[in-house]
Amino acid sequence: MCLGRLDGRLAELPELVADLDDTVARQTRTGNRIGSRPAETGLPYNLGAAEVRDDLRNVLSTWVRDLWESNGPGREVSTGEVTLDGEPVTEWVLDPLNLDDTVPEMAKWLRRHPSWIEDHPAGGELVDEITDAVERVRLAVDLPPARVYCGPCPDCGADLYALPERAIVGCRECDARHDVEALRAELLDAARDTLATAAEIARALPRLLGRDLSANTVRTWARTGRITRRKPDKQGRPRYLVGEVIDVALITPTRTRVTRNSAEGA
Repeated sequence: MCLGRLDGRLAELPELVADLDDTVARQTRTGNRIGSRPAETGLPYNLGAAEVRDDLRNVLSTWVRDLWESNGPGREVSTGEVTLDGEPVTEWVLDPLNLDDTVPEMAKWLRRHPSWIEDHPAGGELVDEITDAVERVRLAVDLPPARVYCGPCPDCGADLYALPERAIVGCRECDARHDVEALRAELLDAARDTLATAAEIARALPRLLGRDLSANTVRTWARTGRITRRKPDKQGRPRYLVGEVIDVALITPTRTRVTRNSAEGA
């Protein structure tokens, strides 16, 4: 577990999220430049960036809530019932978490509790998931989310990105033209037998699938039995068969609107 790496990512989140909000509103122009003119973004609303922002909030709120439930202060209160011996029955009640439900505030809160993270049994997953979510924010700000990754060009090795619904992708390095579905099918088939952590899958598969996929989503599918946890890696992090994740992702629709996920009591 690298707490220093996590702290650095959390420290840069306020500025990154401000840029992401601009991207969602299309106040900034994203996309690769073609000649002297920027590529047109088309839609007035950036759904890809909005989903990344939504997932980031969900990741942070999930871990904030988890850490608070594991370490937060509380007190015993009477339930109003008594035992057969006449003793009052009490229960432990967790104090409410007084925290604004914003990404910058949740990031600051997490930075104030490094010992809670270090002692958490899933601390390694927490670090992986949050750093992965921050990296996806970077990509949403800097790259055109509508383009899908097609792998390296078979002729020159340059990375190929295709616009949605395009059957053919052209290489800007060697001018070769290739079938998009054939390239992406080859990449997915090659990855199917691979075991990887949720964070590793979330970094690689969205580009191959052409859809949003977070580490938190992968773990949710495992908890609900849609995919199976496999042998952990050397750091004890659960791994999953990429082929199973691909199959579930292909039959699971993506969100079509932004939803607001918040930590209870935040």
